[in-house]
Amino acid sequence: MMNERPAFVPAEMVIGVSTGLLGVLLGVGAAFGLWSQLHHTAAPSVLDAAVLALAGGLALVALAVQSFAARLFLLVAALTLALAFFSGATLFATLVA
Repeated sequence: MMNERPAFVPAEMVIGVSTGLLGVLLGVGAAFGLWSQLHHTAAPSVLDAAVLALAGGLALVALAVQSFAARLFLLVAALTLALAFFSGATLFATLVA
């Protein structure tokens, strides 16, 4: 007997996955850009607070947006920005050197 599921992937799933992956790409790219330009700052705690404020602001904007795709994109970008900035310093250092 044939499988009950359709053979194609629904468009909503493709849009959701691609939106999430785009958010990851933006978050990692922004984290790398911020880190590579500002990692020699005299006040690293201010930089850490600024990155957390930027990620928090993106998350708050995401909560205010009505569209599911835009909300997903902004939330994933904010989370990835914070995670990549604080955990990717060694990888970023090898890319810059």
